[in-house]
Amino acid sequence: MRTTWHPDAVRARDSLKQALRDDFVPTLRAAGFKGTYPTWRLHTGDTVAVVTVLAGQYNEGTYGTFEVMMSVVTPAYKEWLEAKYLRHGWKPRKPGREQVWDGIARMTLTPLNPRDGRHDWTIDSVADAQTAARQMTETLNADQLANLLRLTDPAELLTDLTAITNLPLTKFRDNRWHWDTGRPDALIAHAVLLSDHGGPEFDAACERLERWENPDPHLTGLTRHVADAAQWARARAARLAGERKALTS
Repeated sequence: MRTTWHPDAVRARDSLKQALRDDFVPTLRAAGFKGTYPTWRLHTGDTVAVVTVLAGQYNEGTYGTFEVMMSVVTPAYKEWLEAKYLRHGWKPRKPGREQVWDGIARMTLTPLNPRDGRHDWTIDSVADAQTAARQMTETLNADQLANLLRLTDPAELLTDLTAITNLPLTKFRDNRWHWDTGRPDALIAHAVLLSDHGGPEFDAACERLERWENPDPHLTGLTRHVADAAQWARARAARLAGERKALTS
C-alpha cells in the first residue's frame, strides 16, 4: 500500500539515488564505468557499455518503480540507428552521450528472486530504497555485470548474436535481449555488425534479410524496414572497403 505523500518526505528517486551510492555505484566504478545517476558508461575501444536506472510510469512522492537497463553500443549499430531515424528528425547523439536504446544487447537487470515475475523494484520508503539498491548490487555481482563486460568484446558479441540468429524461426530465443520487432531486429543487427569487415558470412547475412518473408503481410512497414537494412549494410560494407583500399594504395 502506498504511503501518504508528505512535503518533507524523501521522494522515491532521491532515496534510491542516495542508496545506490553505497555499493551499486562503487561496483560500476570498480569495473571502469564513469557517469552520474541515472546513467554510467564504460568505453572499451569503439564499444560503449551503458547502465541506466529507469523510473516507471507511475512515480509519485515516496512511491516509485525502477528498473536497471544495460546495453552494448557499437559504432556500426549506432550508425544504422542514426540512418534509420534521421528522416524522423532524430538527431545523432554525440560521443559520450550514448543511451541504452542505442545498443544491440539491451538487457534488463533481472532480480535474483523476481517478485511475481517482475523485473523492477518497488520503492515506498527510504528502507525500500536501501533494500532495492542492495539487491541491484547483488544482481550485478552475481553474473550480469560480468556478462555485460564480456559483450564489449566484439568477438563475444558477434558469437552470441550469431547463435541467436542461426536458430530456426520456431526455436528463436531472444537471449534475454530486448528486440523491438523480435527476430527481424536480431537478423538486422547481425548483418550490421558483419558490415564492419564484409566477407562471405556478411553476404549470407544480407541474403537472409533479402529473402526474409514477413509472417504478417499487413505489416508492410516491417518488410520495407528489413529490406532497407540489407541495402544499407551492403552500402556501408562497400564504403568501408573503399576506405581501407584507399589507405593501402
